[in-house]
Amino acid sequence: MPASRPPSRYDSLALISRAFPDDPVVLTCGATCREMAAAGRRDNHYYIVDTMGIVTPVALGLALGMAGQPGRRVVGVEGDGGMLTNLNALTTVGYLKPENLLLVVLDNESYASTGGQYTFTTDLDLADIAQSCGLRPYRADGLESLQSALSEASQAPGPSLVHMKIAPGNAQVPLLLDDPVTLGDRFHRWLAGSMPG
Repeated sequence: MPASRPPSRYDSLALISRAFPDDPVVLTCGATCREMAAAGRRDNHYYIVDTMGIVTPVALGLALGMAGQPGRRVVGVEGDGGMLTNLNALTTVGYLKPENLLLVVLDNESYASTGGQYTFTTDLDLADIAQSCGLRPYRADGLESLQSALSEASQAPGPSLVHMKIAPGNAQVPLLLDDPVTLGDRFHRWLAGSMPG
């Protein structure tokens, strides 16, 4: 029986959005931002539209700033290309050990936003690398197992990383043309309003 095709990034992002309606979700540049915005814009989404490799540091800073808020997670959504661009950030996460940090890597083995060039994840396993840095790894191979992994990771102390292979290619969705300053301001206003008084 042939293996089933991995889910699309778009469907994976829509599931992540539903799973974390009240927690900060930091999204990597390019197609990930566009597809999440098309799936449904939310004020708790921080769209980092023009920079690769900074989702993990930004999410880490938020997690450290929100430490001590029971039941809340900071979710960073990265692609394999972005994670490889700043792989050393995982060592900082593992060293500081924020229990409320959850990273999700949607891995299509390519730099999908720049032409589909292959990444090193054709041979390297990002979940293994994260585990060696001190993160709790979870693996998903479809939307059902992604839902289970997100739920389990949300209930266990972090830092955690959920790794899932997704189908190559980008969804045909509108460009996200908002000024990055406006996107950041919207998120920061939501964040300030969501903090306990």
